[in-house]
Amino acid sequence: MLHHALTPSRIVIAETASEKEAIYRLRYEVYIDEMGGGTRHDEADASTRQLRDELDDTAYHFYAVQDEQVVACARLNMRKDGPLECEPELEMDRFAPAYPAHVSMSSRMVIHPTLRGSHVLMELACAMYRFKRDQEIRFDFIDCHPRLLPLYSRLGYRIYKPGFTHPKYVYVVPMVLVTDDLAYLEQVRSPYIRHAKHRPHSTAGRALLSTQFPESARTFLHPDVDADAFWTLMRTRLLEDNATVERSELLAGLTEREAQAFLRLGHVIGCRADDVVLSSGDQGRELFVILNGSFVVLAREPQTHSPSVVKILVPGDVFGEVGFLTEGLRGGRVTAMEEAKILVLNARAIDRLTKTAPGIAAKVFRNLARIVAIHLRDTVGF
Repeated sequence: MLHHALTPSRIVIAETASEKEAIYRLRYEVYIDEMGGGTRHDEADASTRQLRDELDDTAYHFYAVQDEQVVACARLNMRKDGPLECEPELEMDRFAPAYPAHVSMSSRMVIHPTLRGSHVLMELACAMYRFKRDQEIRFDFIDCHPRLLPLYSRLGYRIYKPGFTHPKYVYVVPMVLVTDDLAYLEQVRSPYIRHAKHRPHSTAGRALLSTQFPESARTFLHPDVDADAFWTLMRTRLLEDNATVERSELLAGLTEREAQAFLRLGHVIGCRADDVVLSSGDQGRELFVILNGSFVVLAREPQTHSPSVVKILVPGDVFGEVGFLTEGLRGGRVTAMEEAKILVLNARAIDRLTKTAPGIAAKVFRNLARIVAIHLRDTVGF
């Protein structure tokens, strides 16, 4: 059935088994059919075409309905009901005294392909936000795929520690929503503002986050929230003539104003030694620019299938460009060799440049073509 972005939607919390089964089927269509996640999600049931796991048993399942069809869904697990996913990696216990009674985790948010970019996802997210506040949740966690950083940053989630390799989703970035931090929600122009204004708000959650994770305020930068620190980092690492790294090939030919317009599409995240940021077979079109630290690119030899070093990447280098241009699966494995900092550039935002700033887009795509050609020459000898 073709769904329409202008069709009114209802947001519902599932109560019956049939409602939940409809949610699990939509998940299956997105995670397995569309994203090719069959090998990663061994909990998927091909016979019923449902994707569910043990966390569903204690979750609140939110879904959007159009014409009696489930068109979007997400789940919310509260720690007071049982353990949450990846608690040690997310270091939730450091959020005491809110932990465990007043923390939650949002996950499995999916939307029908025909409704992406519509109002439906925001309606679903706002309904979940209101519910969290009603339940006195102070911190809500997600493990975010890099391609979704713009979405969750827009909602009001913030990066607070380096990423990690998730057993299901490969490399993910820990993010947290401080639900009663109205000032921060206003900074990012979150759709939650109109709901937060009529509820108690404070800076206590922000203070706890800053105390427990002081690096969150100076390492994981957002151009709209941490503008001064973000642009100081970009200038000293990439833009100025005396930058600490040679100007990235990705920025060749761009004026400083054009480079700034392009770089503001990104989010700065941290990596630890041995973090696998990309793996062969991953989906995703994000571009990554190294700000500091080094990475190794590995690929499997055709005959022996053993991994071999393709290249060592250093500050200023770019990776992820082949997946971005081809819209195919990632072809190699990129691992941090030391503590590092990278700029993640969202693919959809870059695509939009072709309409909003075609001159910048033309230079960026030309530079990407040159980068790919140089890599091809160095590895194959063309």
